[in-house]
Amino acid sequence: MPVMTVEEQDVPRSISVTDHLARTDTKVPMGDIVIHRLIEYDEMDLLCPISYLYNCLPTSTQWLNPQAVSVPNPIASALRQRRLETSQGNLNSIRLRPLEAGLPIHTGLTQFRQSRHWKAGVQAAETLLRLFAQDQHCAEVTVAKGQSIASQASKQLAASTINTYGRFIIYMGAGADQRRAQLLTQNGITPCYSRTAELWLTLMPDLWELMSRSEEINKLRDRFVAQLAGSLPVTATEDPLEAAMRDLREGFSRCDEEKGNGGRDVLKYLTEFYEHPTPSAFKSVRDYLDYRFEDAACVFVWACAKFSIASSVDLDDPKLQILLRHLGDHLSIVNDLASYDKEKRSHEIDEAETLINVVDVIASTGGLQDEHAKGMAYAWQLWTESRILEEMDRLHDQGLLDLEEWALVDACLLAAAGNVLTSVVIARYGGERL
Repeated sequence: MPVMTVEEQDVPRSISVTDHLARTDTKVPMGDIVIHRLIEYDEMDLLCPISYLYNCLPTSTQWLNPQAVSVPNPIASALRQRRLETSQGNLNSIRLRPLEAGLPIHTGLTQFRQSRHWKAGVQAAETLLRLFAQDQHCAEVTVAKGQSIASQASKQLAASTINTYGRFIIYMGAGADQRRAQLLTQNGITPCYSRTAELWLTLMPDLWELMSRSEEINKLRDRFVAQLAGSLPVTATEDPLEAAMRDLREGFSRCDEEKGNGGRDVLKYLTEFYEHPTPSAFKSVRDYLDYRFEDAACVFVWACAKFSIASSVDLDDPKLQILLRHLGDHLSIVNDLASYDKEKRSHEIDEAETLINVVDVIASTGGLQDEHAKGMAYAWQLWTESRILEEMDRLHDQGLLDLEEWALVDACLLAAAGNVLTSVVIARYGGERL
């Protein structure tokens, strides 16, 4: 059994984390950040360096009180015992303590872990980025500001993958072994922009709106989607990037042959994601979040979590749908809170035609200023966390899930927590350099 996210001691689910979140100024005092408290001393050499910190919330949210969110304690104990019986230990991940380190973590989620294989994953992602940067087809497709997909790939490489989207899988899929971590990093798990092979979402998350307006981008997109789906025959003229996409698909399939079927689901939900539409207006926050469940590729994220632990659990099982829906809302809100300021600036200077963000929906439907809309979005996030707890308690009390299904739930909680942490420490959204 792959490594679970449960710690060696049960987490009291009734504790308050308010004390850790007392400082909520958007500008994070760098002197208050103590990175050596983030990790055990003897594991410092395994830590993925943190170079940026960003606090997206205004001080007006101090009245909001998160509650600790984890699987029920009896389940945590059973998962821990199962891990011990399989002699897996913490082979794939290490525990992180972002609250103790003083990071501005705004959530009641309690389990944060980092992959031990982050270097291998980053190297795999950078190898694929270089192929995009060198690909002739990508060099011929212009996407924004006169830049091609190839130039966007070069820009990503220069910016350091671990300070942008390469970091998501380091936290969100920390249970994966090295080979699965490499595949996931190349495939590009992110919470709200499913980034396959860096074609059009990994490299350019803000360019989703351009896809339907550019025939050349759509053709290139369809080419890579077909390659991921395995519907294109191998030819003698296959270029290095096409070969890499085929290797990526086959890598997922080979892992499934050994254990689980998450690789199949990763590719399935990724290709299905490309067909979803983009509405121009939303009547309510609920209307928006229902759309974002598709737009944020939430099921794709859960498929990546499933693949990371080599699970065979059916993601379409009716028993799991309420919980996975709540977790999907959480992914969307956290990402929107972190990205709002950047997205609004881009929209105001006409870099982005549309502004699709829960903070904007709350501001426009409620007639609120940005700071107050952010506070309401955060309140919705914490309400969602309470719904997650309630649903886990219901599933436990009624005995509806077996241990394998709880392992998947635990992996999805880890992904949700990793989404929060990544939003704080990547350079994309803003903040200060350490």
